[in-house]
Amino acid sequence: MNEKALQILEQYDICLQRSFGGRGSLMLETSQGLKTLKEFAGSRTKLPLEQVLLKRLEDQGVCRTDRVLPNREGELISIGAYETPYVLKNWPQGRECDPRSEEDLMRSMQTLGRIHRELRGFPEFSGEEKKKVTGLERCLELEKHNRELRRAQNFMRSRHRKAGFELLFLKYAEGILEDGKKARELAENAACRGLYERACREEHICHGEYIHHNILLGRQETAVVNFQRFELNVQLGDLALFLRKILEKQNWNEALAGRMLAAYEREAVLSGQERFFLAASLYYPEKVWKLIHHYYNTNKAWIPEKSTEKLSVFLEQNDRRKELIRGLFSVSF
Repeated sequence: MNEKALQILEQYDICLQRSFGGRGSLMLETSQGLKTLKEFAGSRTKLPLEQVLLKRLEDQGVCRTDRVLPNREGELISIGAYETPYVLKNWPQGRECDPRSEEDLMRSMQTLGRIHRELRGFPEFSGEEKKKVTGLERCLELEKHNRELRRAQNFMRSRHRKAGFELLFLKYAEGILEDGKKARELAENAACRGLYERACREEHICHGEYIHHNILLGRQETAVVNFQRFELNVQLGDLALFLRKILEKQNWNEALAGRMLAAYEREAVLSGQERFFLAASLYYPEKVWKLIHHYYNTNKAWIPEKSTEKLSVFLEQNDRRKELIRGLFSVSF
């Protein structure tokens, strides 16, 4: 174990038994259970609010979490060598959700429904707190994404020597941009603004990154970790993200998607308007935007071959993705 971590642990009342690396942090077996020590790169303003949410979920028996342990001074953040901030967290026992296991997926969907149901109107944020944790409205977010896709297309066109990723994107760019525009219109038709205003008024909290890597399953308990991206917004964003991540790996299996939605709705029933909004979110070519966003904001002299592979898979699955949305949500476009 490195010297910097040793110095940090001196600020806590824990008895270390063993340490090992994992998930970009240092995992610690202690007499008080499994912990994780990592550099803190999040929002100092949001961190105390996050702990309130996590305590609520644990107290209500919704799921286990990775709450931060305060140091001897009662501080959530401990400062190490070179003024580096660290946090020490409880780390639940369990294995990651397997995106190929239907049983794991059903448990994860029901847990998400319970989280969403519990984190509505709690806590009551002050005006300044509310401002800092409020996310961007989905229609505005899609407009922003679409502008970035168009800028990237224009940039690629201007390049004399184009890589394989750039040539592939340019070949299908107009269709992708049209789908992005259509998704924006569908979201607007689903009363995007109204759902957002309701979420802000009633204080609906999203996890922000509800993916299989952040879901740990034990025999009896489910744990959800890494809430640092939580925000006040339409909770369907979590649902769309998890569905998209899983269905990409399951070749957009409509029957599976239907069962996953049913599992979620056992805990949190969706209105017709919300289902339409979810369809719009899934219709947006999010995978392409993520690839383009990474491309546009990094060194373009070398483009990972993996980016071309991911874009190719998206294009291969695109028709099946649209068929699923039409069939599952009865949406015509």
